[in-house]
Amino acid sequence: MTKHLKLSALVAALLVSVSAFAGQPGYTTDQSTGAVTRDTYNECWRNSDFDAATNGIVGCGDKAAPAPVAAAPAPAAAPAPMVVQQKITLSAKVLFAFNKNVLRPEAKSVLDPLVDRLKNDGNLVGVEVDGYTDFMGSDKYNLVLSQKRADAVKNYFVAGGVSAAKVSTVGHGADGATMTASCKDQFKKKSQRAALKNCIEPDRRVELLINTVQNTTAAK
Repeated sequence: MTKHLKLSALVAALLVSVSAFAGQPGYTTDQSTGAVTRDTYNECWRNSDFDAATNGIVGCGDKAAPAPVAAAPAPAAAPAPMVVQQKITLSAKVLFAFNKNVLRPEAKSVLDPLVDRLKNDGNLVGVEVDGYTDFMGSDKYNLVLSQKRADAVKNYFVAGGVSAAKVSTVGHGADGATMTASCKDQFKKKSQRAALKNCIEPDRRVELLINTVQNTTAAK
C-alpha cells in the first residue's frame, strides 16, 4: 500500500514538472491554460528549475519591463509658399484722357512690358487692377468711371495673353485722392479749373497689385 502511494506521488510530481516546463519554465503553471499558478497573496509559484536570469517574467516581478520604444519623429511639414506683393502705379495721364475710360494709343508702351511679364511668370498668383479718380464729379459717377478704367486695363492684359482667371478689378472712385485739399487751396477761382485738373492729376491713376510666389530654391 505504501509503495503504491509513493509511486502515485512520484507520477504526480513528474506530471507537475512536465506541466511547469511546458507552460512557463521555472514556474508552476495550470495544466489546462498554461497560466502561472499564484498563491493567495497573488505571488507566482516558482519551482526548482526557476532562474530569474534565464526564465524570469515581468508579470511575476522577476524581470524588468522593457523600455518603451520611442516613436519616430513626424516628418517636418513643408514650408508654406511665400507670396510677395508688388505695387505698380500707372498714371491716368498716359492711360486715359480726362473723364474717359478708353485707353490712349500711348498706353501700349506702358502696358505691353507688363503683359509680357505677367503671362510669362510661372509663379504668378494673380494681379488686382485698382482704378481711381480725382474728386471732381459725384461719388457714384466716379465709382463707375474708376471701375471701367480698371476693366479696360484688364481687357488689355487678357487680350495680350494673360490668364483672365488671374486678373481681378476693383473701382475705388475718389477714395484715396490725396491731392484734393492742397490743389483746391492753390486754385480757387473758376478760371483756374484747367490748372486744378492738372494739379489733381496724380489722383487719376490705376494701381496694380501683383502677387507672386517667391522662389526659395537656392541657386546652384
